[in-house]
Amino acid sequence: MPGHHHRAGGLRQSNKKNKRTKASKRSVARAAGGKVMGRTSALHGIAQQSKADRRNHLQQRRDAKRTELLRKRRGVDGQPAPPRVVGIIALGKEPSVIEERVRDVLIKDADKIVRPHYAEQATVSCRYEVHKKQGNLTVLTCGTAFAHYGEGDNAAVLAALDLARVCDLMVFVLDGNATKLETDISEIHIGSSHMDTSSQKGSSVAANEWDHLISERGDRILTALKAQGLPSLLTLLLNTEIALDDAMTMQSTKSLRRLKVKRNLELKRYASRFATTEFGTGNDKVIEIDLDQKSKDEMMDEDVETFSVTDKIKTQSIANFVRAVCSMSASPSKWVEASPRPYVLSDSYKYDHATKELHLTGFVRGPIPLNVNALFHIPGVGTHLCKIIKEDAAPLSRRKETSKPTIESDPDLQESLDMFASPDALEGEQNLIGFDEEEEDMENETDGDRFARPAGWSDYQSAWLDAVDEDAASEHEDNGELADELNAKFNESSKQADMDLEDSNIISPEERHMLHEQRRKENTEHQEFPDEVQVDENVNARDRFARYRSLKIFRKSPWDPKENLPDDYASIFHISNFKTTQRSVMNYMKDVAKEADFTESKFWGSSLKDSQMTDDESEDDDLLQGHVPSGSYITLTMDNVEPDAFENVSSGSLLVAVGLLEHENKVSVLHMGLTKNAEVEGPENLPIKSKDTLIIRCGWRTWKARPIFSQHNLNCDKHKFERYAPPAGAFFAASVFGPVTYSPCPVLVFREDNFDEVSPDAARQQLVASGSVIGADAERIVVKRVILTGYPVRVHKRFATVKYMFYNPEDVKWFKPASLYTKHGLQGNILESVGDHGTMKCLFNAPIKQHDTVCLPLFKRVFPKFAECDAAKSHGAPVLKIW
Repeated sequence: MPGHHHRAGGLRQSNKKNKRTKASKRSVARAAGGKVMGRTSALHGIAQQSKADRRNHLQQRRDAKRTELLRKRRGVDGQPAPPRVVGIIALGKEPSVIEERVRDVLIKDADKIVRPHYAEQATVSCRYEVHKKQGNLTVLTCGTAFAHYGEGDNAAVLAALDLARVCDLMVFVLDGNATKLETDISEIHIGSSHMDTSSQKGSSVAANEWDHLISERGDRILTALKAQGLPSLLTLLLNTEIALDDAMTMQSTKSLRRLKVKRNLELKRYASRFATTEFGTGNDKVIEIDLDQKSKDEMMDEDVETFSVTDKIKTQSIANFVRAVCSMSASPSKWVEASPRPYVLSDSYKYDHATKELHLTGFVRGPIPLNVNALFHIPGVGTHLCKIIKEDAAPLSRRKETSKPTIESDPDLQESLDMFASPDALEGEQNLIGFDEEEEDMENETDGDRFARPAGWSDYQSAWLDAVDEDAASEHEDNGELADELNAKFNESSKQADMDLEDSNIISPEERHMLHEQRRKENTEHQEFPDEVQVDENVNARDRFARYRSLKIFRKSPWDPKENLPDDYASIFHISNFKTTQRSVMNYMKDVAKEADFTESKFWGSSLKDSQMTDDESEDDDLLQGHVPSGSYITLTMDNVEPDAFENVSSGSLLVAVGLLEHENKVSVLHMGLTKNAEVEGPENLPIKSKDTLIIRCGWRTWKARPIFSQHNLNCDKHKFERYAPPAGAFFAASVFGPVTYSPCPVLVFREDNFDEVSPDAARQQLVASGSVIGADAERIVVKRVILTGYPVRVHKRFATVKYMFYNPEDVKWFKPASLYTKHGLQGNILESVGDHGTMKCLFNAPIKQHDTVCLPLFKRVFPKFAECDAAKSHGAPVLKIW
């Protein structure tokens, strides 16, 4: 048809437009003017290189990584690297028996086995000549390595946490031959329980049938280990022969074989699902072995005809397990590997009661060299100074060690063991870290006070006197009588509010049960009406809330962080800027690590630059002075170790000495970001309240504390206090008195649940929260909020008559300058008092409704407390026991 034009449809081909700004690569090279590295970034530069240059660049990176890996495997001065630490944890019933059997299978065919004479069951070192590079192993079990915790589930959890800190490879054992009892309660359900199809239902049922392989103890261990951080993992499935009963013996051989194959497939499927679900896709390696396999010598002694193919398969599975343990990539926990703290895992130790010296022998482990002048913390014993370091002969060394001189510590370079500050005010001493004295002097200089400052008032409080006449200001002067009166009035009430329910042993079980029920009721009311407080008719609000103040704008209103600090703050250290201090310490440790890499770990006490140093250079520039390279086999001598501290360690347990960084032995206010454990949710569990006595496990150190919970506001200098720990999944901050600790460092919070006096097993340490360290800052302002509520009884546009907030006109006049708000978003203030029963007239910025609620917020700063103990009660000084 004339005049008809075909229209293209949606399937018409549309070619991409050429987006190049130049015509060709030749024009790009011509525009560069011969410049090769004239590029915007490193990644862009690699992309602009030729194919041969990119291949060469990647080859150089691979060679550098391979050289670094070989250097670590060679150890120090050509000696073998420290043995790989392998930890074995059984998650089922009878764990100690299973762990010992797995360790015996692992070391049975080793070429050399070394057992320390002081504790043969604690640690075993072995060497496989077949695996020359990584054939040195130190095998530990959860039940014997750290046995000083005792017996029971609590001891097993704590021992597993200590084991995970020193292991390079963790082996979790599932006993496939464990029997399921009628009283077993499944704690872990691998796979989803809500299935739709028949095949999914069958797989869920099959998974739940094997949940009894993981006991309640194993579930608690897994929860705690995942919160702290895990090293490289390997799941081991023990698949022993199926036990035959009378009913099964009547079946045919073919049926039994089919039943065994089906059972093994279900076990493998469950173990694989367990490893993937609990540890992720990177740590889902599962190996199956049989414990009743025969060794190589037994195989050679038997007749070839009687040796079946099944025995060969079993023997091959053991060989695969040993090969995997020796050759697979293994590394410690990420926080242990990332933190520059060297540590020594003891192969042997000896305590001298006469000289109070502890001699600890083992390999230096960690990413940086060990400093003889640093402080060393031994979990379970305490923090001590190192006296000397001497080289010792490694037990699995193939060559004779060359003797090196003993390194002695320098008292002038060692940090003090005093955890608390005791400054002398007459000498001008202060408990400050990182503060500039010149800036402090500038801040303290004033242009001259216009008015006399009342006793006990800070600079922030004195600023309010600028608008007051001199005569009026002099009227407010006192010699501390008002402060003494207020302190005496609220001293008894504050003690009752801060009383720890678990420390009050004088009350009966019935009274404790009533207190717990009262806490649960208060927690429920707090969730429904947060921070709302009701004033009784016979109580004056101006007296009850004398320490509170009103803030016009919570985020912008000023609050002096040094105002009205408690007496405990005089004995702790104050850090000016924690991030700057931590960055300075970490940069110094990086310089030490680089210097050690430059010398290729061939130093001992000093670097190789000593012979090349000129007269102009100072010995203080030697970063490796007093350092021992990582991988050395040494003997540490700790001085002044009290017998009482050493008695806490069992004779068969291992010891770990970890080097502390600068300022890490000083007590300050430590802040931690936590998340509540989901297992402590529910009405049957006691809510976690601020200032409860909890056990804080922060990295390598553990202590008791009474933390306060708060919100972690990023864009505000004030943080709202939380009376109870928020529900599971919510992030909150906890402030405690504790030693300064640099991140990364995991935090685990335990509570001793001894609520049920009927059941003796009810007293256990329950993991209630976990997280990491935020920082250490004594000037972090945590503000407690209370809300006084009233109800409008007469409304006329923007005016309202409010009752039931106060009950006398004096309280209305006292809180008249405070700002009001309503739950419907209005802002207002108090105009005047009406009558003699606390009724007041208020004005708002918009018409108020009759069903609205008038609120008056008040704020008070709160502080953490030390955990009470006998020494603190008797002497009145803060005491912090760290183990």
